[in-house]
Amino acid sequence: MKTGIGDTGTGSGPDTGGGRFSRINWGFYGWRMLPFAWLIYGLGAAPFYSWGYFAAGMNAELGLTRADSGLAFGVWTFFGGAVAPLIGVCLTRFGLRPVFTLGFFVVAGAYYLTSRAQDRWDVLLYFGLFAGLTHTFTTVLPTQTLATNWFLRWRASALAFLLTAAGLMGPLILRFDAVLLGRGGTWRDGWGLIAVLCCVLGALSFLAIRNRPEAVGQLRDGARTLTELEATAPRSEPAGGDHWTAVEALRTPQFALMVVCGLGYAVPWGVVNAHGGLHLRDLGFGDAPVAALLGLMILCSTGGRIAGALGDLVRPPRLLGFALAMEGAGMALFLLAGSAWTARVALVLLGLGFGMAYISQAATFASFFGRRAFATTTGTRFAIGAPFGALVPFLAGLAFDTWGSYAVPFLAIATVTLTGSVVAFFLQPPRKKQDVAGQSR
Repeated sequence: MKTGIGDTGTGSGPDTGGGRFSRINWGFYGWRMLPFAWLIYGLGAAPFYSWGYFAAGMNAELGLTRADSGLAFGVWTFFGGAVAPLIGVCLTRFGLRPVFTLGFFVVAGAYYLTSRAQDRWDVLLYFGLFAGLTHTFTTVLPTQTLATNWFLRWRASALAFLLTAAGLMGPLILRFDAVLLGRGGTWRDGWGLIAVLCCVLGALSFLAIRNRPEAVGQLRDGARTLTELEATAPRSEPAGGDHWTAVEALRTPQFALMVVCGLGYAVPWGVVNAHGGLHLRDLGFGDAPVAALLGLMILCSTGGRIAGALGDLVRPPRLLGFALAMEGAGMALFLLAGSAWTARVALVLLGLGFGMAYISQAATFASFFGRRAFATTTGTRFAIGAPFGALVPFLAGLAFDTWGSYAVPFLAIATVTLTGSVVAFFLQPPRKKQDVAGQSR
């Protein structure tokens, strides 16, 4: 049996209908799995946040320039995005559990090798290439796919809950890094500990993660029947639902416009994490204030991610437009963060805007194209954005090495983000040709 939202398979009990559920089904395995997935995603973000904090020590010991460190982070970002379509295929064919598990064990080796790096080429090879090719198997795409596979009515809420993990863990990770370095540890110790952490998370993924609700005899959201599940679909769901294939979705103008929006929220966040600590130190902030300010930004991203749950009540593209407007304003203000007050305001805007955009972008993709095409279309978007994510941190570092300022790259990034905001406000769901023809008759 197949419904308009693309579900087939098992339910518990006869298909007797039923309207919207009046209460959450806490026996649903999806709800019980979420805390483990939250922990896996949050701790799995350690390499992303630790890079910027370890960069100063790595630069000093290995003789790297800011362009070198920006290039290494950019290569990591590029290969993480470039491999995303393959990850989407693996998620569709093999499921969440093996992708998470094997991904963590393989990337652990890459981070261990990073801890043994002796020069810039080692950093580019071990961190940039090896870790870049494998870390995305353990992070955002599988996590977003998990929420899309297991939830429909509560999809944006599940995404918001899961993706708050990095926002809450980020300040703790930075604090741990500060304590490690403050007590005589080195960046080498930090990457070694991250390698161990990845092995632990791989084991936890094997024990806790399951691929789809149908694999354990359930339906999304814990619905009792297919009819009940269909009745709970958000009103914003477009015609076609899960009947979109990845090829059909990739051909829509909405996909191309969403790529622009994706660059608008991802590039500022990556650049600030790669260069934000260095920029703040240039402005006269010490190590402890830098950790506190960047931790504030990450913590505020949690509030933005929680606000992204509003996508269950209003159209996600509208939230995305508002979020990008905040993030773009924060990026421009960050350039001028000469005082602690200005820095706080800029980083609060960046954090809130990124967090909300992070959720709203994924919710918009799921709403527009359904779960059948989600992993592949999202992975393709990551791949298209990968060259920009790789090149911009390098160019930002090169601009500083050339002119002694981040003015040009920071303002250019803010412009792209604000452009994405305008695009998002006017986005409408795609319609299949047959749906449009049917409505015209």
